[in-house]
Amino acid sequence: MTRAQVKQKKMAGFGIKTTTTGIVKTLDPDAPLRENASIHSEDAEFERALFRHVFGLLQSGNYEAAQQVCEVTGNYTITAAMNGMVEYRDPVIDGVVLNPEETIARGTKRKALWRRMCLRLTRAPQADKYERAIYGLLCGDLDSVLSVSESWEAQLLAYVQQLAATEIETYLGANGRLDLANKELLAFPQSQARTISDILNTLSESRSPIVRAQSEHPLRHIQGGIITNVVTKIMQDARHKMERVRDEIEDSNILTDDAYLLRFLAHLALFLKSIGMDAGAEDDAVAVLKFYVEDLAICDKAHLAPLYVSQLPEEAAIEAYSFLLADISDPKKRAEQFALADKFGLDILNTLRRTIQRVFDDHENEYPAIESHKELDFTNVSPADRQLSNSLLWFVDAKMWDDVVDSANALYLRFLLSGKVKSAENLYAQLASSQLYDVLNDFEEQVDYSMTEIEQAHFPGTKSRAEFRQYEALIAGIGLVSMWDGVYSQKVLDGDRAWRLKGKEVIDRVKPALVDLICAWMTGDIEEDKVDVIHRLRVLYIPYLLLELHRVLQQGQAVHTRYPKDALELVNLVASDALDIYQLLLEGGRLEEYLVAIASVSLDVGADSQNGIWRV
Repeated sequence: MTRAQVKQKKMAGFGIKTTTTGIVKTLDPDAPLRENASIHSEDAEFERALFRHVFGLLQSGNYEAAQQVCEVTGNYTITAAMNGMVEYRDPVIDGVVLNPEETIARGTKRKALWRRMCLRLTRAPQADKYERAIYGLLCGDLDSVLSVSESWEAQLLAYVQQLAATEIETYLGANGRLDLANKELLAFPQSQARTISDILNTLSESRSPIVRAQSEHPLRHIQGGIITNVVTKIMQDARHKMERVRDEIEDSNILTDDAYLLRFLAHLALFLKSIGMDAGAEDDAVAVLKFYVEDLAICDKAHLAPLYVSQLPEEAAIEAYSFLLADISDPKKRAEQFALADKFGLDILNTLRRTIQRVFDDHENEYPAIESHKELDFTNVSPADRQLSNSLLWFVDAKMWDDVVDSANALYLRFLLSGKVKSAENLYAQLASSQLYDVLNDFEEQVDYSMTEIEQAHFPGTKSRAEFRQYEALIAGIGLVSMWDGVYSQKVLDGDRAWRLKGKEVIDRVKPALVDLICAWMTGDIEEDKVDVIHRLRVLYIPYLLLELHRVLQQGQAVHTRYPKDALELVNLVASDALDIYQLLLEGGRLEEYLVAIASVSLDVGADSQNGIWRV
């Protein structure tokens, strides 16, 4: 009969007669050991599940829950055995009262004897293997626990507990508290491992293929390093691995292939810092955290990064955060980062300056200066061009107007020197649609600002604004030429009179704008370090504007006959020693092209003249 059936009969007043051979005749927990008999198979199945559950609770350190389970199920023997773990404490002798309600001595005074009691129970053949493992876990026996431990963590616990029990026994013997030579005293198994490192090595060579494989897992190598207190080396190795990938010495390694390991190390560094423990050299821990922030950026988890950036030193925080911001172009995500930076107290202004500098540096080698006007590109915009232009919008959103203008000047210079006219036009369009021009116009219309107000409002300096306006004028002039090309291409389609009126309106806008540019573009006070590059821009773009204006005026013959004559009059500008346009044509290799254009328009004008080409 099962225990439940026995209890029912006993409560009903019936006698209990057990005829089954080998089954216990009493209900107390010690019956199987005392009677050398077994319990009913259903009871055995229940108890195995119960013992396995209790064993799991003890492995996880949840002793209170394990005791509660044992009390509810009537396993008072295990409860009593677990109480033996309580260290003996006498408030009177110790002079310390941890709990006001504890006024008497409590705990186990003969711990060595208690351990041997548990050890003997681990060797009881009638007991379930999980029951034996429970007692083994309590006293530090290895074999009983290993028999039911199938993971690296479970076996590590078993070995560590045996090592602790061995050291306790050795200490008691050395101090005369335990007669280890007494043959009547049950010999306690000694740990073969002397250190945690020995245990870790034993696990790596375990007979269990599962445990051996788990020992090779990188996360357990890190766990082992934490246990053996070599976190400094772990952080150092992690930094070197990530730097090798960053420096392109190797394509990848375990930290880049398994990103969660980097996450674990970053959180380990933060945790150790929070409890005041050493996580290795500060440079190593900071580097690991920086690499993790960069990984968040790569994994499109930028919303998490500011929290980690806030844990870095100021300089490292700026560097790490700028890496993340460099790839953000979406306005909503930019607004989100501003809010997060404010929440975590980050230096957003200097971070943005480093962000734009990082983007500029990353693409520096992609913009070689062109040698000829033939390399001017009016159609293509590369991804790098877009990223550079978009990066300036960080400054716009932050209302850092001086930085916007200075960076825009540098970017215009980069685009125009490399012939990327279309990219310069796109930059102009982006800035024109922002609040920048409203701010500049308002500032330039009011001259009574104090120097303090100028600095606090991030207004750009006079030279920077003047240079910025010059780039604006150049792009606007090129845009007017494109406008004429659009009108001229429609001259067959539109009605003749209507088209001529539209054409006249456009030409009358193109001519004065381009004449002003040809005569005065970038001729003012220029910063000394920019003299050479500005001259190179004039060599590229003044002849271009001159020849484009010449073409527009010559094509303007379809609008009015006076326009080709205006084209001829441009010769006076070219011949002027003060303007030096002739020299620019010569340096740019376009003088011959201009002379051919002059000859062509002269024929057009001469054809309409009464005396041919000799009287215009």
